[in-house]
Amino acid sequence: MLAATGLVCGAVALRSPTAVAVLEQEPSVAAHGPAPTAAPSGSSGRAGAPSPEPAPALDPAEPDAPAKAEPARAQASELERAQAEGIAALGALAQRYPEDPPVLRALALAQGRDKSYAAALATTKRLFEIAPEETGNDELKQLLLRIANGPPEVALTALDLMAKQMGSRGPDLLYEVVTAPRFGDWIRDNASKQLLDPGVRQVASPALIVADDLRRLTGCPTKALIARAREEGDVRALHYIKSLLTPQRCGARMRTCLKCGAVAKDLRATASVIEKRKKAAATPPVGSAAP
Repeated sequence: MLAATGLVCGAVALRSPTAVAVLEQEPSVAAHGPAPTAAPSGSSGRAGAPSPEPAPALDPAEPDAPAKAEPARAQASELERAQAEGIAALGALAQRYPEDPPVLRALALAQGRDKSYAAALATTKRLFEIAPEETGNDELKQLLLRIANGPPEVALTALDLMAKQMGSRGPDLLYEVVTAPRFGDWIRDNASKQLLDPGVRQVASPALIVADDLRRLTGCPTKALIARAREEGDVRALHYIKSLLTPQRCGARMRTCLKCGAVAKDLRATASVIEKRKKAAATPPVGSAAP
């Protein structure tokens, strides 16, 4: 036993210090596991992280649409020559310059003078489509009124043009057809029906609507209608208000009385306001007169 112990001690004494250090470290490594591997330089430290997608390429900017070219216009000398030569020359000129308002206006008026009413209406309709400001032309208004007083087949077309193609000026012409004595009952009734159309009333001026509402009265106006007339009425409304203030024969003794005496005070006040508004509109502003 003593001999064996001596052999072990001798073996330990003969081992090198390096071998002893290695033997002492092995249990520690086995207990704690291998050391973690350092992440490669430049990585974020998240294994398997997806790389960012490249930004989508921007579409090249679309070029702006080219501006619409101005329609061709006839020279003044061309128009004068065509007017001198007559409808055929004006028609040919209108084909060359289909969007020239003066050319179309001259053609429509010439067709009207020639009593080619259907053609005149077609030309006028085209003119109003490309140049809405032409609805204010007095010569064209008179042309339409003349056609409305003509044969039934073109008269109704003229009313339809007034109702649908002339903005607020169209209802004014329809009202003129209704109230002017030169028109017959048949066309006046048709114009009156047009004035009740919701689309026509939508574009009509407030002054026209209140005048037409007063025209249709069979009794006395309400205070609400009188208030509208006071705020919006013009000479057309004034005509009906004055008629309501005109004394009439009434009673067994044929005395004079007012038909709407209960609202006579309001009617007089409204008539006064409209008269003042009419006078103010007719008076030019101070300083506007030429020196």
